[in-house]
Amino acid sequence: MIPTDARIAPDSRPGKIIGAGLNYAAHAAQLRRPAPRRPQIFLKAPSVVIGNGQAIVLPAESVRVEHEAELAVVIGQTMRRVTARGTLEGIAGYCCANDVTARDAQHFDAITHA
Repeated sequence: MIPTDARIAPDSRPGKIIGAGLNYAAHAAQLRRPAPRRPQIFLKAPSVVIGNGQAIVLPAESVRVEHEAELAVVIGQTMRRVTARGTLEGIAGYCCANDVTARDAQHFDAITHA
């Protein structure tokens, strides 16, 4: 029997999290931005991964935090300059992800706003 205070932790911590933003026209329109020619690539810190049932800690300085359900692709090996077929061969699995972003802090420039 699983104790009631047990928490399911992630299986592992990823080495890096790479996202593709504005990768469909409706998302760009929602943000009132033109759709880019290619998706915008961004990184998230591995420390943002939490386990099932754990609380998402919202940043106190943000008033616009949004979430999106995402399909996460787990890459199981180091890859570089691979073909489309090679890319598929490197996929270790898939999982659901909840991408949470503080939109009002997303493009904040600490140098010019200090």
